Amino acid sequence: MNALWEQPDFRAVAGDAWRPGGLALTRRSLDWCAAHGLLPPTALAVDMGCGAGATLQLLAARGLRAVGVDREPAPPGAAVGAGAGFRIRADVAHPPLAAGCADIVLLECVLSLLPEPLVALRAAWAVLKAGGICLMGDVTLRDGALCGDRKGDSCLSGARPGDMWAEMLETANFRILLHEDHSRALAELAARLCWYGAVAPGGNDPERHALGGMCSCETFLPRRRYGYGLWIARKEAVCTP
Repeated sequence: MNALWEQPDFRAVAGDAWRPGGLALTRRSLDWCAAHGLLPPTALAVDMGCGAGATLQLLAARGLRAVGVDREPAPPGAAVGAGAGFRIRADVAHPPLAAGCADIVLLECVLSLLPEPLVALRAAWAVLKAGGICLMGDVTLRDGALCGDRKGDSCLSGARPGDMWAEMLETANFRILLHEDHSRALAELAARLCWYGAVAPGGNDPERHALGGMCSCETFLPRRRYGYGLWIARKEAVCTP
């Protein structure tokens, strides 16, 4: 089975920003950073897991120098070339970028797809300048229990409780500046997928079926188990003894 974002019906509903909240949530995050003096006007921004390039276009439109990293080739119709930043095909856990080169790194609904998300967070830390910003958004588990099944390419199968995501950020030497719950954005995306027939609901958890259904324990999960969180965190220096 193809990953959800590879399906034409999903793209028709979600557009080129393949995540809850889409570009609206990215704009809100960038505006918050700019308002707090955390985003220089000509900052170098690295979008890890850039997908179709919608965020790269947004970053470039704001006058930022945008670099995207993704292990997959650019999909048909992806934003590439002038006005859409620069794209590198590589593993986000091992980006071929110089240490301390970036002002901001974006990880939007990416870590939940990785077998070792902490490795990618540490890679983001290495790429950032001292005091640089990590903008992270991802799927959360509201009941605090991990599914324990990483079958397929579903972000839901890699969801974690919000406090676990926060702990990972802190373990990677980030200091959390802002945390917001945007679970409504996840519910709205699931509702649009069902409404437009991109994915048929089923079982006792329409939210899961609408958003991928890659986990074998899906039919035993209660509704509203999943949420979506946003974290903005600053790179902290490694403490030396």
